[in-house]
Amino acid sequence: MKLAPAAIEHAEQIAILHANSWQATYADVLAPDYLAHTVPAERKAIWLQRLYKPRSNQVVLIAHASGRVHGFACAYVGEHAEWGSYLDNLHVDQASQRQGVGRRLLLEIARRCEEHNPGQGLYLLVNQTNQNAQNFYALHGAQNAQESVWNAPDGSTVPTFIYRWTNIATLAGA
Repeated sequence: MKLAPAAIEHAEQIAILHANSWQATYADVLAPDYLAHTVPAERKAIWLQRLYKPRSNQVVLIAHASGRVHGFACAYVGEHAEWGSYLDNLHVDQASQRQGVGRRLLLEIARRCEEHNPGQGLYLLVNQTNQNAQNFYALHGAQNAQESVWNAPDGSTVPTFIYRWTNIATLAGA
């Protein structure tokens, strides 16, 4: 499995993986009709836009092998004055989970954020019912900093936690 920057030709595979991940993980918090009928096209449009016209502080990495994307991560460097860089996405296909793919993506995103904006933190939102994600980030040194909410695209309000690393230099060097 290799890590590489995402390119426009990866948009469709990223979108499919993203939609599948949401359908598997968010079934308890997002509307079933939205997950089944809206999410696939919505994720495709988002990833085409993100990769065709990336924001200047956007970093998107893929984990790939044999022409297939097995995972991806997207962060926005220096997104918040207090919290630092924002990890917007980290998803790994189910067949590749528990093989170190998520860890490799997280560490490389941290390294790149630290490289572009030294000394800052890294943060993300985690669904309060997603215990697997909470365990993953805690295992890698993130702290549950506070409760928050995600105003999801289906119109629902999802209780979340903000997980953060106050300084990602240690994580980036792991």
